[in-house]
Amino acid sequence: MIQFVVSGALPSFPALRSRCLADPDALLNIADRIGAPSSSAADLSDRFSLILHDLRIGGVWKRTNRGRLKRTEEMVCAHIHPDLRAGLTFLDLGASDGITTVEAVQTLRQAFGSEVRAFLTDLNLWLFRYRRGPIVEYRAGNGEPVMARLGFFGIRLARQRREAPPESNPLVRLYLRQNRFRQSMELDARISLVHPAARSDPGITIMELDCLAGDRSLKDRIGAIRASNVLNLGYFPLPELRRAVGHLHSYLRDGGCLVISRNNDESACDTENGSVWLRKDRCFHWRQDFGSGSEIKSIVDGWSLS
Repeated sequence: MIQFVVSGALPSFPALRSRCLADPDALLNIADRIGAPSSSAADLSDRFSLILHDLRIGGVWKRTNRGRLKRTEEMVCAHIHPDLRAGLTFLDLGASDGITTVEAVQTLRQAFGSEVRAFLTDLNLWLFRYRRGPIVEYRAGNGEPVMARLGFFGIRLARQRREAPPESNPLVRLYLRQNRFRQSMELDARISLVHPAARSDPGITIMELDCLAGDRSLKDRIGAIRASNVLNLGYFPLPELRRAVGHLHSYLRDGGCLVISRNNDESACDTENGSVWLRKDRCFHWRQDFGSGSEIKSIVDGWSLS
C-alpha cells in the first residue's frame, strides 16, 4: 500500500493515520527551529518526537513523547542507594530521541543535585537519506531500509517485529528486489534522531549501544539504569534477553538500580508496567513492581553470574 507523506504531525483520526507516513526530512527543519526563541517551542518539541513515533527500525518502533515515563523516573529516584546519589551516573537504554532522558535527568538533578550525568543510548541515532532522481530512500546505520518516497507518496520498508507475519505488501517486496537501482543511490543527508534538548545538555552523553553486544567502557560505572520499551518478549528471544540482562549487570555498580518497563499504549490511557531490582554481587535483588510488573521479571530474577 502506498501512503501519503506528511511533514507535520500525523492526523488524529485513525483512518487517516493509516494512510499517512511522517516525513523524516521535517526533523532537520524542526531541530533548527527548536533552538530559536519561540512561544511554540513545546509544540515543535512534540512534533519532533511524533515524527519518530512513526518510524520503525530493526523491528522496533521509536515511539516517544514528553511525560511518557514519569513512573519509571519515580522508581529510579525511590530506589537509588544513598551511597550512589552523589555524582550519580544514569544510563537510559533504548532511549529513542532522548526527550524522556532529558526529563529523567531533570528529575534526578532536582532530587540529588546538579552533578547527575547520563548516557543516552540507542542502537539507531541517525537516519541516512539516499537519492536517485526523484526517488528517496531512508536507511538505518546498518543499511536497513526504513522508508522510500516519491514526492508525497511513500512506503514503509522496515521489517516488522519478531512475532509479526512476513511483509505482505507486494509493492514493498517489488521495490526491495531492485538491487541494482538501490545500490546506485547516493547518500545526500544524515538526519539526527536525537532530540535537540538532549544534544544541548552537556551532562548527557549520546552513545550508540547495542544491548546484545555490550560495552566494556561502561563496566561498573553506572548507578541506575532504565530500560523502557526495549527488552520485550516481542523483540528478543529468551537467550538474547538473558544476554542483555547480563550486560546491564556488568554496567551497574554494586547496589545500583535497574528499572525495566514497557508501556501499554494500546488503550486510551498509556500505562507503564515494570519492575525494580538492585544489583547484588552476582545477581539482581527484586525490590518492587509497578503497574502489572515487567514482562521479563522471571528472566531477571533467575539471572546470575556464572
